[in-house]
Amino acid sequence: MVEAFFTHLCDHLDCPQESWKNVRKAYAGRAYHNLDHLDEMLAHLPDHVPPLDPSVFGIALVYHDIVYKPTRSDNERRSAHSAERLLEQGGKLTPDRIRRCTELILATKEHLPSLQDNGDESLLIDLDLAVLARPPEAYDRYTAALRQEFWMVPGFVFRSGRRKVLTTLLDRTHIYHTELGRATYEGPARENLWRELREL
Repeated sequence: MVEAFFTHLCDHLDCPQESWKNVRKAYAGRAYHNLDHLDEMLAHLPDHVPPLDPSVFGIALVYHDIVYKPTRSDNERRSAHSAERLLEQGGKLTPDRIRRCTELILATKEHLPSLQDNGDESLLIDLDLAVLARPPEAYDRYTAALRQEFWMVPGFVFRSGRRKVLTTLLDRTHIYHTELGRATYEGPARENLWRELREL
């Protein structure tokens, strides 16, 4: 799904020929932050109000995890830089639209839209977090894959960090930011997060 989606975007934006090959290589070998994650996000996209700038949004979606090192804190910034380079090479977008792509990707770090959000940040965040609303068994596969990505981190350290992430999300008034996200994902996601927190 994501290959066809990205290829269509690149045809419109005049991306370099090797762009898909680079994306596929970057996402390969990961237990969770892989192309299946992007496919899952894209599967939810038609249910939502469409993004205001589909081309910029599409590149942000594909590139938001293109750089992912589990123990680093600058993955989103580095991913945004990769997207910027791609769009600058294409030469079809204005600097403002390229900057908007960066803003979208950076919003996925804390999963909070900026005060200037026109709705596209909220949409990207909700698609990224839609995994939290999976049925329980599928959610457990997600958490197992996430732990696999953090294989180098001792169990007690991982559990402590994970508790912090879960608590931060649960303490928010809303995990999701779109109308559909709050109506459809919020309840199942909170149930999954509470259950995982109890089991840690």
